[in-house]
Amino acid sequence: MISCSDFRLFLKKMVQDKIEKEWTEDFVEKIDLVLLPRNTIKRRYENKGIDLIKLINDSSYYKHVKRNVNPQGNLEFQHKN
Repeated sequence: MISCSDFRLFLKKMVQDKIEKEWTEDFVEKIDLVLLPRNTIKRRYENKGIDLIKLINDSSYYKHVKRNVNPQGNLEFQHKN
């Protein structure tokens, strides 16, 4: 399990690395992680073809996603692991 503050930092890194295309760092800073549960965020990325838990824990998968995410923020189908 990752703490809320570490999760927020991780989401900001995703914004900086252009994996997260819809949110900004400012938006991530203001997200209430109690009202918007982490499981909701996890499902959001699952809908984009991205395994959020693997993204957090596996640096090679993070690099893979960073290279293969499309302009809409979805993992390209032919590049899914």
